Amino acid sequence: MCKLLFQTRLTEKIGIYQAENQVRDIQLDRDTNHARVGSIFLGKVRNIDRSIEAAFIEIEKDIVGFLPKSEYPFKDKFGSALTDGASVIVQVIKEAYQDKGPRLTANITFPGASMVYLPYSAFLACSKKLSEQQREKMEGLLKPLLEDQEGLIIRTQSVDLADEVIISQLEQLRKQFATLVHNAKSKKAPFPLLTTSQVPDQMINQYQSKKLTEIIFDQMEVMRQMQQKYPDLAEVMSYSQMPVPDNQKTVDQLLEEAVHPTVRTKEGIAITIEQTEGLTVIDVDSSQFQSRQNKRITLYQINQKAVRPIAAEIQKRNLSGIILIDFLKMKKKEEHQHILQLLRKELLKDPIRTEVYGFTKLGLVEMTRKREHVGLLQLMTERATTASAERTMESYAYQFERELDRWNHTKTEAIIVACSQEFDKLLQEKVYPNVREQVTLDVYKMIDHSISNYQIVRSGSWELIHEYMEQHSALVIDKVL
Repeated sequence: MCKLLFQTRLTEKIGIYQAENQVRDIQLDRDTNHARVGSIFLGKVRNIDRSIEAAFIEIEKDIVGFLPKSEYPFKDKFGSALTDGASVIVQVIKEAYQDKGPRLTANITFPGASMVYLPYSAFLACSKKLSEQQREKMEGLLKPLLEDQEGLIIRTQSVDLADEVIISQLEQLRKQFATLVHNAKSKKAPFPLLTTSQVPDQMINQYQSKKLTEIIFDQMEVMRQMQQKYPDLAEVMSYSQMPVPDNQKTVDQLLEEAVHPTVRTKEGIAITIEQTEGLTVIDVDSSQFQSRQNKRITLYQINQKAVRPIAAEIQKRNLSGIILIDFLKMKKKEEHQHILQLLRKELLKDPIRTEVYGFTKLGLVEMTRKREHVGLLQLMTERATTASAERTMESYAYQFERELDRWNHTKTEAIIVACSQEFDKLLQEKVYPNVREQVTLDVYKMIDHSISNYQIVRSGSWELIHEYMEQHSALVIDKVL
């Protein structure tokens, strides 16, 4: 049983993927990040580095991406067409990470409900889940329709559609690309041609192959847009004023758990996740696990039970790059092999590609996960290491906005928030303009430089708030909403 929950009314958009009553993925979409995976830009060539056969492309002011020659479809023209100052249409395939700019491709892709359109790739591929007969049918239908260098990747969902619907989708994607190219001719680089929303658009696209039983939105307008874009999923889409996961935890509780280094399972196993700039280390500790078996069997049981939550945390935290897992020591080779089998099976549930290499000589499981989006830790703290994981002011500002929204759905009539001058300025820029028409309760502020982010001083009826203000008349308390 899989479901998607979207909270898009507020400034920071939230997407939650839940499978088997467990939160497996949390994605945040902030308006400060335009260079998301899938976004298309008219880029400006800053310079060509012939020693590494790559171009550096400016896609936004002060944002320069990396375009290797292997990602340019017209390789024989790489040096002549990509000169300093030239314009080129590029797409983000990997977001910026730490001090590295986004990775780009000129092999543009347009994802649709039943296919991915590749205007420059000149090949036709089918989902591995299709049978030989289904592949032959799809290839026979679509191959004669492809022009010049066009290519397609046929999704599993295509087999349930009528031929005319599939052909219509190809025409729509082809038209979208032609419109984009036409618009680019009248723009001055750098310029965003198509910016995609990670939440909900990309997230639905990422999980549409799963057997989704529910997709819940907190905005009717957004739901209708997604029903039009993903008609096959329209019947499982619904509206709720405040979508929450089955465990009834708030978004902020889930985010707090997702950046905390230690996870404790219901069996009493402790899993510690330490992120550094170079790799992530996951440690398994028996902690309070109880068993009547002998030591060898107990250690093996703990490792087996740890596999599922480890895989879930890797996906939920969006860990990427090199990952080392320190399971409890096992002596039998069969036990090692079984743990690897269980881990690979669990990681198949993750839509992002992973590779498990096996146990090293030191007894650590070595694996990698493809890096596409920025991990939750870095997004919320701007740090790549667990040791320095203090949330940013921006993260606290969005937390305050969600808290304000929850107060707004209670009988509370007014609140007083204390915060620093810097934090108040951030709220004025990022939060208050978006909630001004949504929030019905009165919000008062008082500046307190001893507070690093914010603190709710009073909440309740107008009478209670005014009584507090009269009792503390020396304080400067201003109404902001």
